[in-house]
Order: sequence, then C-alpha cells, then structure tokens
Amino acid sequence: MDGAASMTDATPRAVLRRDFDPRFGKPRVLFFGIGAQKSATSWLDDYLRGHSEVCLPVRKEQHYWNTMLAEPIGARRRRVAKELERICALGFVRRLLRKREQRAIDRAWALADTMFRAPSPSHGPYADVMFQAYRGEGVVGEITPEYALLPTETFAEMASLGADVRFLFIMRDPVGRFVSGARHSLKRHHGAEAVSPSGLAERVEAATADPADMDILRSRYDLTIQRLESVVPPERICYFFYETLFRQSEMDRLTAFLGIGTAPAKFDTGVNVSPSRGLTLTDDLERRVRASLEPAYAFVEARFGALVPDGWRH
Repeated sequence: MDGAASMTDATPRAVLRRDFDPRFGKPRVLFFGIGAQKSATSWLDDYLRGHSEVCLPVRKEQHYWNTMLAEPIGARRRRVAKELERICALGFVRRLLRKREQRAIDRAWALADTMFRAPSPSHGPYADVMFQAYRGEGVVGEITPEYALLPTETFAEMASLGADVRFLFIMRDPVGRFVSGARHSLKRHHGAEAVSPSGLAERVEAATADPADMDILRSRYDLTIQRLESVVPPERICYFFYETLFRQSEMDRLTAFLGIGTAPAKFDTGVNVSPSRGLTLTDDLERRVRASLEPAYAFVEARFGALVPDGWRH
C-alpha cells in the first residue's frame, strides 16, 4: 500500500517557508491524520499518544484547518468559549488545586480560544496548541477527521508547513462509514431519541438526494485522495483500511512510515465507540446509499486492488 515504508535520506525535502512559525521546523516530521470520520481515528490518536517519540496536542481534534480556512468560525469559537466559561466558573483556587493533567487541559482550551480568535498567516497560535506538550520529540502531529473535506489549497498549505510533512488516512467501507456517521449526525443535531430506524431512514432520504451532503462526502474517499495527491507526493501519504487496521503489522507499518520505533498496540480497547452501532439500514436503503457512493468503491478498487478488504465487495 502507498506510504508503506519510511522515506530515505534521498527523498526530496520541502522548503520550509520563512513566514511560518519556526517551531514547525523543530521536529523531524509533522503529520496530519485526516480521517475518515468514524474509522478508528480516536483509537489511532490514543495509540500515538502513548508513543515516546510522538507529540500530539493536549486535546485531540484541533479543527484548526477546517475552521480557519474552510468554514464559518463562529460556531467553533462559541463551543470553545463555552468550555472556557465552565473552567473559569470553578474559581481560581479550585483551578489551581486541580491535577497537573487537568490544568494542562484547561490551558489547552485557553490556547484554542486564542487560536480561533487571533488567526495569523504564520499559524503561530496554532503552533502554541501543537507544541504545548512538546519535549523535543522527533514527530509532531494531530488527527482531525474533518480534514478529509478540506480543499486542495488547504492541503497544499499544510504540506508546506514543515520540511517533512506526512498524512495518514483511514478508509472504512463507505456504506458502513456512512451509517456510523449518520447515527453520529442524528445524535449531535437532534438528540439521542433521533437515532432510530425512522430517523436513519430520513437521514438516508436527505443524504442520497443531495450530492453535497456531508455524510455522503465523508465517504467519498475518491475526492479526498484526488485533492490530497494533487499537491502531496503519494510517498508522503500512508493509507489504511479500518477493517484491517487492528493488527500489530499495521501499527509497525505506521511507525516505519513515521520513522519511529515499533510499539505494541492494545487491540481490545475501544475508544469513542458509538453506543448505537447496532442500528443498521434495510436492504433497500443500503442499496440506495451504495449507489450514491459507487464512485468511491470504484476508485478505491482501481487504486488499491487486492488490498481492499473483502467486505467492501459484498
């Protein structure tokens, strides 16, 4: 699979832009996990956080690039501000007496607030977030699934952030990812009671009638890969399949790609697992979703061939 091995010293290195915050040039490798949503990105984040050679932000999923460059900033800023209000309501003494780990999280929320309120062409406030816990690790990065929807220009900006920038992308059976994402959307926008057979059927009706529906686009891996590879060399991208991800050999492939030592993974531990994952589509609804996502199936089959999990073909 593309990106299977770490790159050699002969691999051309990008020129570090002088107008960017110099901290981005400190680690040997910068990486971005760009999704897909509901494809074990939280589990992968947890795995990499446990590696001594990797530094991730204190909080996961920064949403920096999609918020600053691709969506209205107001909603994200309000969510951060609300969390800061909750922290401030604790009072100075209670905040001071909190455990060190919790104080670091409090600080991370404050840095996120500044990041969204004070955008900079140097991405300095973003660097404050990314390097909050930095202790000289060789690899620094973050995982935010919404980055899969970013435009080509933003991928190019991210790729020029450091001298060696790499990307990780996990693909899950497009229909299966759609169903999990649709359940998440229903709960987030309409409450847990909306996660029902009828609610899911309505979500399918709306999604399949709109090619620009977010739940559909998050499964259109063909679009993400085409945009990404138009500005990032394939050897700087490591692809995974959700269905075959939970193997030590795949984690060894990941660590080799990042140029770090191997580390055992805990495959019996779920992270951010949906409590309603038993809710499925009827055969008719599944066929309708499959038809909307056929370009993704065809592209991935042509691009990855025998590496595509058998379950995708049934």
